[in-house]
Amino acid sequence: MKHRFLIEWLLIALLLPPAMVWFDHQPGLIQADLALYDKLLSFDVHEPSANILLIAIDNRSMLELGDWPWPRRLHAQLLERLSKYSPQAVLLDLFLDEPAPDPEDDKQLTIAMQQLPVFLPLRYLEPNSVTTSPPQFIAPQPIFAKNIKGTGHVDITPDVDGIARRFFRWEGPPKQLHPYIGWIIASLSHPPSLTKKTMPEENGWQRQTPFGFALAGPAGTYRTVPYSSVLRGEVPAELLRGKILLIGAVASSGLNDEVPVAGIGPQMHMSGIELNANAIDVLSQDRAIIFPHNWQIFTWITLPIWIVLVLFLRIPRNALAITFGAAVGLIALSTANLVWNHVWLPPIAPLLGVSIAYFLWSWRRLNALLMFFQDRVSALNAIPAGAFEPVLHVDSPKLDTVENQTQALDRAIDRLSQMQALLSEGLWQMPVAVLICHDDGKITQSNAAAQILISPAQIPSELTDDPLSGHSLPQLLQDITETHQKNLEVPNAAVHWSRSLKGEYTTRHGGVFRLRAARLDDSKATSPAWLVVLQDLTVERLTQRKREQWLRFVSHDLRSPQVSIISLLDLYEQPRSGVNTQRLVHDVRREAQRTLRLAESFMDMDAAESNNYRFIEMQAGTIVLDAIDQAWPYAKVRDISLIPSLSDNDCLVRVDPVMLTRALLNILNNAIRHTPPGGTVNLCVDIDNETTEIIVAIRDEGEGIEPQKLGQLILNRSILHDTVSDDTRQPVRNRGLGLAVVHTVIKRHHGWLDAYSAPGAGTTFLIGLPSRENE
Repeated sequence: MKHRFLIEWLLIALLLPPAMVWFDHQPGLIQADLALYDKLLSFDVHEPSANILLIAIDNRSMLELGDWPWPRRLHAQLLERLSKYSPQAVLLDLFLDEPAPDPEDDKQLTIAMQQLPVFLPLRYLEPNSVTTSPPQFIAPQPIFAKNIKGTGHVDITPDVDGIARRFFRWEGPPKQLHPYIGWIIASLSHPPSLTKKTMPEENGWQRQTPFGFALAGPAGTYRTVPYSSVLRGEVPAELLRGKILLIGAVASSGLNDEVPVAGIGPQMHMSGIELNANAIDVLSQDRAIIFPHNWQIFTWITLPIWIVLVLFLRIPRNALAITFGAAVGLIALSTANLVWNHVWLPPIAPLLGVSIAYFLWSWRRLNALLMFFQDRVSALNAIPAGAFEPVLHVDSPKLDTVENQTQALDRAIDRLSQMQALLSEGLWQMPVAVLICHDDGKITQSNAAAQILISPAQIPSELTDDPLSGHSLPQLLQDITETHQKNLEVPNAAVHWSRSLKGEYTTRHGGVFRLRAARLDDSKATSPAWLVVLQDLTVERLTQRKREQWLRFVSHDLRSPQVSIISLLDLYEQPRSGVNTQRLVHDVRREAQRTLRLAESFMDMDAAESNNYRFIEMQAGTIVLDAIDQAWPYAKVRDISLIPSLSDNDCLVRVDPVMLTRALLNILNNAIRHTPPGGTVNLCVDIDNETTEIIVAIRDEGEGIEPQKLGQLILNRSILHDTVSDDTRQPVRNRGLGLAVVHTVIKRHHGWLDAYSAPGAGTTFLIGLPSRENE
């Protein structure tokens, strides 16, 4: 694709410039250039030279001297009078190629010509279609040609639009060219080579070295005096002395010697003698406008096209700006060369070439891009997508292939969108915690499992909620892990952060995980992405701790009663131990009951941690009364009064009555055990009006609990141990397992446990349970 695009670019660069050079010679572009030339020519302003004086054959002179043509003796008299003022040059714009009716007039005119530097024009003879004679210049009579300063053509050739803008320095038949007479007059101080310029044999009329000129003003701009006034000596001498004198017909003479001109405002007509005055003036001041040759025009058209094409290739995004800048530059360069360098560089062809180059380049570039998209879309649609395949609607065949391509692109976009949505949703729903990171360790995406593991306080609700996005993973691990954890090294320039993710990390809220990182793309990518998997070890480590805890319980607490029984038996076997059978039976029964109680506590804890909860709706007061009934025998033995206080409100809760009663019974037994005989244990059930929670309060009159120990109990960090009651007649539950059961049961009911105590002031346990309305 790239090579094909470069080949097309090269073809544009090679073929477009010659095409524009050919178009530059077509009527449409020529007229556009000439119209712009006329507009820009108005900026080339110059004052008319005071060294040029027009002696006009005008209407006044014709009224005084008679109808045209005048006898040649009048011209001889005029030249004789002018010879007194030593003019620099005299252009007698009359065709003297035929003899006068009176030969004496020619002789007299010849004598007068010898006194002045007189220049005579050549007559241009139009081709004759009848005789098929070619065009030619007719020279003046030999009698005049031998006595004048020089001859030359005064032919001005209109352009294709019929407007006169330029003379040719050389013009004539194929074998012989004649110079422009004004060029000879203007170059008197540095005369050009006036040898007759020969050209190779060619058909047609030859015109060489054109030059343009800016008009000094409209008709009548140059100082003009009537022919008759000069003839009678009425013109001041200072107007004639040392000047370039041009003698010829003006517009008012009615001799039809006018041509249309432009460049001085609205189009107007000007006589030939005034045009020659303007041409001689600009040639004298070296202000003639140069028209480049063919190879120069080719370079002027080709170079801008090549420059913009190279810039298109190097800076494709700024192609339009480059085209606009090139257009402005071409117009500015053409204007500057015309005004200051007097060189006309027609801008229309290069402007059109630059524009066409932009459109061709943009079209081919867009076509190449569309072809690439079409190939990629076809390749994408050809891949079996399975679940990602969108539902296709079968329509009637379309004749427009563009519409078919857009539909194929829409299908590919749908597939990509569905794939992205499915992958994002799949990543979000994955049970494994996953993070997507940049190469610098910054998190770009995380799933729900990762957010719950790292920030459990902010449970995500939607896929768009990502509180971890934008955080640096190494810094985040340092912030969320325990301060005593030292296995995370701070990454530096030499060690990548992925290499420092070793070992296990424990968060402040108890989560435990291990990290594994892997690159998602090729190692040559400048900015690779990383997939980080957080292996959640929280449950595993919690199970391990519980297993160790239960092993300690079995090895210590359950072993202790058996060791006591064996010790009693050993003591009974000693002859003088003083242990009788009655005492032995009593002590063995007591230790056996301890073993049963520990086993029962173990079973209660196992039931509390199981998932075999059966929730039903019932009154909270009923559960409290059931717990009081079960604790009443123990309270009776301890001489403790159980006083309930139930709310009149409808305290409906959704609970497992057996497990919740067991939890309340554990707290009641602890309260009874720590209350002195004759005391009371109060139970209260009510509804919190603000939170609509069911509050169960159990208050004893015991010795109280120290603040540090109370905090351990509330946080469920009590160590499992067996506390033996002074009164061995009733069973006393193990406090460690009992409170552990309470914590587990309340947690399964989505409730909370709190306590208030002070030494010597008793202890109050508070249990909060969600009411039926809050579920």
